[in-house]
Amino acid sequence: MESKNSTNKKKLYFSILDKLKQGTNLSKIRNELNISKQKLNYYLKKLKESGIIIQKGMGWYEVKEVKDLTKYDVPLSKDSIRGHAYVWTIRLPKEIKGWSKRTEILKEKGINFNLVGALKTTPRIKVLGRKVWLCNNHIRIFDKKEASYYGKTAKESKYMALNEVKSLVGTLERKLGVFLNPVDISFNKEHYALIKNDLAIEENRKGNIIRISDESGEWLLIDDSLEKGGELENIGKSAYKTNIPMQKWWNNKKEHDFKITDDFILNRFNDTNNSINQLITLQEDLPKNMQLLAQQIESHLKLIQDYRKENIAWRKSKEKEIKEELKLGHQSKLNDFKI
Repeated sequence: MESKNSTNKKKLYFSILDKLKQGTNLSKIRNELNISKQKLNYYLKKLKESGIIIQKGMGWYEVKEVKDLTKYDVPLSKDSIRGHAYVWTIRLPKEIKGWSKRTEILKEKGINFNLVGALKTTPRIKVLGRKVWLCNNHIRIFDKKEASYYGKTAKESKYMALNEVKSLVGTLERKLGVFLNPVDISFNKEHYALIKNDLAIEENRKGNIIRISDESGEWLLIDDSLEKGGELENIGKSAYKTNIPMQKWWNNKKEHDFKITDDFILNRFNDTNNSINQLITLQEDLPKNMQLLAQQIESHLKLIQDYRKENIAWRKSKEKEIKEELKLGHQSKLNDFKI
């Protein structure tokens, strides 16, 4: 079990990385995280030594985009969550000045774009390496394949991703010279993976790819996207909702040392079922057994009554015999035979 101090350290690593993605104002980061200058420098040093961030100059750091953060020493642990493969929809207000002429704006500013969509009328540009569709009433952003957001839970990962997309919107506004004022940000696609997961590592070792679907589509996946890193991954529109109970399920298994297997449950069920069947059989046989018991009691009473009758007859006979002996002058204990 991880100590509380260890967990807090890892959360702080994630928070610092998240803040660095938004900007490199170290004073602002210290104030927002409520930590000292010495502590921030310590964590920055560790992140730099691990190759997760790059120092561009005095007080200027950039987060290095890497596909597999699990090979670094900090801050990832077994069954941490990797959020990735996001697709965001930024819903826009009805009236944005000049938005209907966004294609002309792109041409004026010399921004490269392609026309995409069914009718090839939607301009698509790139912002910070992300494909961005500039639709009529919304913006669709496709995150980079290599981008990952790590947290202890899917909630933490999603929070980091949300901050990233907010930063992207700000960059897009500056790039276009248009104030977008988003009404809503929604996640159209999201993947959450338990990294360094035992089951995934074993299936990776065997070279197996596992895909599980239901009526809503594919929702669970094991592949080798982290190169033997072992990812048990929730995917699809409901990934965020399914990841949290799945993580609790795995942690519950871990708490019981993975002893609660299907065989264990089946054996316990069979034992319980057999006990229930025995009880049912006893209940079903109870009337029959009670009838047999009543017959046995009746038979025993009859035997006792017969024995008593025979005993009384014998004692009367014996008393008569003794009286005859007394007449003849023989000694006897008549009192012992009185009825």
